[in-house]
Order: sequence, then C-alpha cells, then structure tokens
Amino acid sequence: MIFFLIVLIYAVGIRVGAYKLFEKRGIPGWKAFVPILCSLEWQKLIGKPAWWTAMLFIPGVNLFYWAGQLTRMATAHGRTSFPDHFLAVIAAPIYWPWFAFNDNIKYISPTGLKPGQKPVPKGTIREWADALIFALVAAYLLRMFVFEAYTIPTPSMEKTLLVGDFLFVSKFHYGARIPQTPLALPLLHHSLPYSNTPSYLEWIKLPYMKLPALQQIKRYDMVVFNFPAGDTVALNRQEETYYSIVARTALELKNSGDQRNPIDVVNEQYGPIKARPVDKRENYIKRCVAVPGDKLQLKDGMLYINDQPAYEPENIYQPYLITLQDNFNVSLSQLAEYDVDDYAPYCTKPIQPGQLLLRMTQETVAKFKTFTWVKDIHRFTYPPKFHMVPWEDVFPNNYKYYSWNIDNFGPITIPKKGQVLQLNDSTINQYRRLIEIYEVNKLEEHDGKIFINGKETTEYTCKMDYYWMMGDNRSNSADSRFWGFVPEDHIVGKAWFIWLSLNYKADDIFHKVRWSRIFTNIHNKWAPKN
Repeated sequence: MIFFLIVLIYAVGIRVGAYKLFEKRGIPGWKAFVPILCSLEWQKLIGKPAWWTAMLFIPGVNLFYWAGQLTRMATAHGRTSFPDHFLAVIAAPIYWPWFAFNDNIKYISPTGLKPGQKPVPKGTIREWADALIFALVAAYLLRMFVFEAYTIPTPSMEKTLLVGDFLFVSKFHYGARIPQTPLALPLLHHSLPYSNTPSYLEWIKLPYMKLPALQQIKRYDMVVFNFPAGDTVALNRQEETYYSIVARTALELKNSGDQRNPIDVVNEQYGPIKARPVDKRENYIKRCVAVPGDKLQLKDGMLYINDQPAYEPENIYQPYLITLQDNFNVSLSQLAEYDVDDYAPYCTKPIQPGQLLLRMTQETVAKFKTFTWVKDIHRFTYPPKFHMVPWEDVFPNNYKYYSWNIDNFGPITIPKKGQVLQLNDSTINQYRRLIEIYEVNKLEEHDGKIFINGKETTEYTCKMDYYWMMGDNRSNSADSRFWGFVPEDHIVGKAWFIWLSLNYKADDIFHKVRWSRIFTNIHNKWAPKN
C-alpha cells in the first residue's frame, strides 16, 4: 500500500507539472493525464522521436527512460545544473509543479540553447560527478532489475556448477522484484564491507511485488533465491543457521543439566542477533526439483517427483561404501589422482575398519570395480527411520511425526497459491513457518488446538506459491530437506551463464582458469533435454 501511494504521489506531481508546461506551449493540458499522449507531446518538447515512448513498456529500461525524460525537459528550459537534474528525478512530485508554475522559467528549445548560442562547457568536477553518478545509477538499476553477478561458494552443486564459477543471474526471466527495503546503499547486499553494519534502513518496507515475468519457474531450473532460514542471524556465527545453533545449544544444556534458556545463551555467545528482511537474506543457488503442487519423495537416495524417477544430473556425485580386501590398507592421499571426495567426516553413521566412504561419479565407480584390493563397492544411503544428528535433523524437524532423513524423505506435497492446507498435530510441523513467518500470521497452539490470528481452525489457504530446492551434489547439500519450502517472494532470479571459472587449487595461472566453462549457457548444458 505504501509503495502504491509513493508511486501515485510521484506520478501525480509530474502530471500536474506537465499540465502547466503543456498549456504554456499551447498544448491541451488534459493530454498530460493520458499516459501515451503525454509521452508523445513530451518527446516533441525535448526533440526526441515519438518511438521513444515504446521504452515506457520495457521493464528496467523504463526507469532510465523516465530519468532521461525529466532531465531533458529541465534542460529544454535552461535548467542544466546538477542540483536541478538531481531534484527533477529524486524530488519530482515537488520539483515539477514548482517548475511549471514558476513564471521565471520559460521554454527555450529542445537543447536549452537560444539561436546562435553555444553550449557552456562543463567543468571537470561536474563531468566526473555526472559520469560517476550515471555509472552508479546504471549499475544499480541493472543489478536490481536485469542481472546480477554471483559466485559459487560451496560444492553443493558439484559437478554441475563448481566452486569458483562466476555467473550472471537473470532477474527478468522470472520477473524482477521491486526492492522491499528501498533505502539501501547501491551495489551492496546486507552489510557494509568487512563489517556487520547493515547497508540498508528499514524505515520504509514495501510489500512483495515484481515486474512481469518472461516465464514461470520450471521444474529442474537452476534458481537463485534468498535463504529462507536466514530471517534471523547470529552475526558472530553466520556460517550456521540461527535455528540450528539454538537447537544444538538446547541439547548441550539439557545433557549438562544446565537450566538456562538456550536463546539467552546463544545471544550471549554469538550475538548480536539480527532479523533480516526477505531481500537482504543470503543468496543461495540450487536446482528447483519440485514446483507448486508436486509430490516429492526420496527412496534410498533416489528422488521421485509425482511418483516418477526425477531427473538426475550428469556426473552426479554419490556416496559409495568400499570394503577393502583383508589386511589391505589404502590412504586417501593414495587416491588423490581419482575424482573422489571423502564422505566419512560428514556421515553420522559410523564406518567400520577396513572400509572407505567416498563420493564419486559412475565413471569413477567403474574404475574402482576393476581394482583387486576392492572387495565390495555399493551405493551408501541412510536406511529409513535412521535418526540424523538431533540439532541438524531434517525438515520438518520433528522426529515424533516424521522419521525422515536425507536419503529417505517424504512423501511431501509442495504447497501452491490458493491450496487449502489441512492442519493437525502432525501437519502443523510442515506448515508452521509458512503460516507464521512467510505469510505473516499469528499462529498459536493450545491444548491440541490451532489458532490463526486468534481464530481456531483446522485449515489454512496459501497466499503464495512454494518451491523445493536441492543441490545436484545431493549427499553434500544444505537444501530444502533441512529448511523446507522456498516461498515465491524469496526468488531472486534464474542462473543464466558462466562468464568466468577459476580453479583455486591449481598451481599456475594458466590452469587456474577453467577455459572450457567460460561463457557457458547454464540451462542449455545442464538442464534436462526433455
């Protein structure tokens, strides 16, 4: 509502100014209140072709268009100073009515020059200031509405996307979001460099809105989104989710007989604690494996969508348990030449002596089967109802009702907008964050009864679509299996193409660049063909 009010005030201020400017030039004033007619008359006054009006309808470009139109009109009246141009755009609702009704300001020409008059050259400082401000505004608008650079920081998408891949994320494919915290420093995400100081102010908060989309999110798209569990952050331990820290601390206090409140302990040890708005939460990239309305399930590590085997990325890493021949020993350093990754440190199930637990591709598995020192090799998965580490338990984080783990999970249905969710002691664990955090309702539970906004109910109607995101490196990915559904208002954009890829482990500069990955279109190469 606030956003629409701001837009309305902005538009009315410009229209009122245009009304008086048109009348001064003998143009019917009513045309100022008819969008396309207003633009056509405006183009005549600033000496630009009529087809420029088409730029009104191009998302992102229209923002540049408006800024240019306003500054050119000021120039046409001889107002060429930086303060005039700045106020013409930033303070338009006040500036243009004052401008138009000021009898001392008169129209001169499209260029602002009288016949025979030569333009006054700008000073060096003004030229640099104009160039710098234009560059910052252009970069900000491009980043906000067109595309943004992103770096792959973790191996959760191996072997599809690699650590050190630099890619561009398209904002316009799914429809760019209108900033929800518009008072922010441009080109920064949530904090000032090398500090925990916020780079934004929350004096104005806008509701979720986005520009028109070119396409909807499709199953198996690679998507960048704001981390849903990042709504609350312990600033001195940001590598772990706040909720995981609290759960682990609660278990430690319980085991030691400590009666302190775990939240107070976490605040003391890792604080300050910061709540972040949606658009300032950390960016994650995963593959969208299920869209609204899909049924999802994992059986022995195999993903099924709507009871059918799901797409499995090429060269996917999978964990394999290797049993060595009797009295044979092999170290991981001896296997360095092979494409393997030690999974034992991440495994919560003990590995027996004489065994190795390695992540590898099918190609590497075929090689290992030929080695004489390999007695047996088979796919490793956690058995059904195997309890993970308590503070890192999987969604919906209630082992009483859901004895799931990362390899045997579900079935679960992904909520969609307008769907009526049935609520009870079991299902409320799936939908608690959806109702309370994502869709901002007051949720209470008393004596086995559920109350939403003070009313007892057994149903809830979704206001948004939701998605299920998973890493291609499924055995080593923090994804929706741990924190659940991703709301549509958390979607940032579509992974577009890789513009640079660096292998940080390479010894020399030439091999540090992965030349074959540069300018690779992500979805053309690593999306399902069907």
